[in-house]
Amino acid sequence: MIARLAGRQDGIVTRGQLDAAGVSRDAIKHRLTSGRLIALYRGVYAVGHEAISDLGRIRAALYAAGPLAVASHLTAAFLHKLIPSLPLAVEVTLRAGNRRPRPDLRIHRSGDVETTRIDGIVVTTVRQTLEDLGWPERLVGEALARRLLRPEDVPADADAAPTHSELERRMRRLCSQAHLPEPTCQYPIGPYRIDFAWPTHRLLVETDGYSTHGHRQAFEADRARDAYLIAHGYTVLRFTWRQIERTPMIVAARLAAALALNTSTPAAP
Repeated sequence: MIARLAGRQDGIVTRGQLDAAGVSRDAIKHRLTSGRLIALYRGVYAVGHEAISDLGRIRAALYAAGPLAVASHLTAAFLHKLIPSLPLAVEVTLRAGNRRPRPDLRIHRSGDVETTRIDGIVVTTVRQTLEDLGWPERLVGEALARRLLRPEDVPADADAAPTHSELERRMRRLCSQAHLPEPTCQYPIGPYRIDFAWPTHRLLVETDGYSTHGHRQAFEADRARDAYLIAHGYTVLRFTWRQIERTPMIVAARLAAALALNTSTPAAP
């Protein structure tokens, strides 16, 4: 019975669902002790093993955040296939209520978001997702190319275009003000040069919005680039100029969380 339920939910069950199915608290404790249930969040469990899928990770985070939570931001971008991989932290938006974030769960709050469903998961629409992310140029281009977004949905000022030097100055100032380590700019890794890198933390930041891109070709190149970097053990974050300029505290918070999770010896370029 538990296996069938988990099979419909990407390997995830909740305490409430087990209670409703007649599984006693003692039985739940026994399964936790024996490893047949693995606690992911309070009252949210993986069944049988910890190697859950990306959809399982997202579903577990939504169960933990409550019934009014929706997948959003970079997690929504992943579900809409606008980015190639799910970041370390799952992002959700709460339409009401209050939940505490944790390193692998980032919580936003908004009383009014546009939603849809993907694989049974409630997620912000493509338009809402891009708005939440600050209309990153590459993702907007991909959404337009795949006709997931209408040109009239994109704000006229969505693609502000700073130079590399302006971007570097702003990022360095942001890090200084947030008391974060200063990044290395234009850091070489294999065939690529990375906008901002924290090598000892294996953290890389790429920025969108300062050049003109061909939509599909550039997006595919970015996917290949990110896949190469991830395969070599790096965490890759992407920010837009609008995010760095207009919401620096959010950028700083994401950087701080990623830096805290990624402390190691330097990786070879």
